[in-house]
Amino acid sequence: MRFFLMQRDHQVAVIEIAEKTGDIIDVAEVLSAQRIPLGAKHINGSFDVLSLRKWWAGRGIPASRSGLEHALEALHVPYAELLLVKCSGLSLSDQYWVTPCDAPQRWHDVNFYENDFSDDVGRALFGEGVLSAQPDLCSPCNTSDGFLQKRWRIADRKRILLKAGSGIYQQEPYNEIVASALYDTLGMPHVSYWLVDQGGQVMSACECFTDERTELVTAAQFMRLLPQQQGISNWQHFNDCCNAVGISDAQKNVCNMLAADYILANTDRHLGNFGFLRDSETLEWKGLAPIYDSGTSLWQMTLTRAISADAMVPAKPFETSQQSQLKLIAPYVDLPLERLDGFSGKAKDILEDAAQFDDGRAAKIAAAVEGRIQMFRLNRA
Repeated sequence: MRFFLMQRDHQVAVIEIAEKTGDIIDVAEVLSAQRIPLGAKHINGSFDVLSLRKWWAGRGIPASRSGLEHALEALHVPYAELLLVKCSGLSLSDQYWVTPCDAPQRWHDVNFYENDFSDDVGRALFGEGVLSAQPDLCSPCNTSDGFLQKRWRIADRKRILLKAGSGIYQQEPYNEIVASALYDTLGMPHVSYWLVDQGGQVMSACECFTDERTELVTAAQFMRLLPQQQGISNWQHFNDCCNAVGISDAQKNVCNMLAADYILANTDRHLGNFGFLRDSETLEWKGLAPIYDSGTSLWQMTLTRAISADAMVPAKPFETSQQSQLKLIAPYVDLPLERLDGFSGKAKDILEDAAQFDDGRAAKIAAAVEGRIQMFRLNRA
């Protein structure tokens, strides 16, 4: 079946999607080359059906998502990829979507920023059971990535993302609160998180930080602006892309973010976990997005007895170890480190509310955070 790939009300391409599987099988015609999704290009800047198919699949729920198989069964959907078609590929991260060529729709009539959506998919993803024999599958939950359970809901007309924890400690929601406190302390732009209790399960919650004409372009997508030359590091290529579009403060702000990640022992700041905001109508760049998604940190999967400030902690995205990445970013970091006096105590107070923690875990994490603050100061001296 043929669809228009759209950005808001702009036709980007004519594509063909297999009705049985939801896969993109052909690009019949490119209608607006400048509006092709950056993430749908190969690393050398070219665009074809293979790169578009990879981008399309990446919009959907990953196979690693906890509870996905049972959710698909409850929703009577054989393949997760079909959920993309059921919601027209719409998301709350950008303004790309698809509409049938023989019955095109308008952006303002279908987008999730201006139109309500069902909670059927969200309920299924959390194993709550679907209340209808014919579930409404048009939901931004269909285009939420990551392995943690999550769902979008509407509260007071605001779009709220709820995200659960994982493992024996269910720690990620609390980590988001600690991270928010750190960013507040250091005066860093960030998405604000709070805790909610849904049927005895504690989750983090945050408001959507895009709107109906502002899109998130992840760093991984942004770095497709220019072909990456052989021998050029990801760090250099990232800065080359920033310079190409005139985003002058990105280097400093990204280094500040990675410095905070060092303090938090964040192990998952991959190129999809930070990015830029762009006006999807004019295609003008607005600058870096606020910091988001810091839950995979603070030794969330580490047994309490093994938590230590100087334990080997992997790093992303520009180096593989925290120490080597710290060396890379140190010359550009511009943070008021004197404000961190007493922060570890604040972290301890937040973490002590975690019901799944064993005795002493909050104190052990707080001590490790304090140790990493001191280690960072020594590296800056």
